[in-house]
Amino acid sequence: MENITEQKRALRRQMLAKRREMTAEEAAAGSAEICRRVIEVLGKLPADKQGKAVFSYLAYGREVDLTAVHDWLWARGYKLAVPRTYDLPPGIMQAVEYGPDSELFKVGLGVYEPLTAAVVQPAEIGVVLAPGVAFDVENKRLGHGKGYYDRFLPQLSADVTVIGVGYKRQVLPQIPADEFDRPMDLLITD
Repeated sequence: MENITEQKRALRRQMLAKRREMTAEEAAAGSAEICRRVIEVLGKLPADKQGKAVFSYLAYGREVDLTAVHDWLWARGYKLAVPRTYDLPPGIMQAVEYGPDSELFKVGLGVYEPLTAAVVQPAEIGVVLAPGVAFDVENKRLGHGKGYYDRFLPQLSADVTVIGVGYKRQVLPQIPADEFDRPMDLLITD
């Protein structure tokens, strides 16, 4: 019987291949619908979350593109943060401010990051929008396997809302999970 790590590795390959098969048009349509749904959820945030930063990400490949969500947040005066991994140990990321005028640089993983932005402290974050390779109906998330979110999420306050975002084709009945894999509070798909 293969262990959880091997199961995750095999599933990750399968799901990344499935996501790469999407056309640009399918990804754009899916992203637009997901953005609409994320904005609807963010618009109903309780008052204690409204003054907090939203931690999102900058999409690469066929990940869900949250540009419309970012524009909506900026228009409403929210502080937006995204991951920075550049010049940090492997598997470690920090939250940095991201604004409409942020200068982005492509880093080793092929992701764009704002390198000169101010660090956003974990206590400032109220909502996380987390990408994934796969999700399941119990809101478990399978990432790329480097452990960035596994190490980052425990640094946040206990009342942070973690929202997984992915295409419906990324949702499975069940995915393998370890005890340290934190389920999402909510999963939003197209």
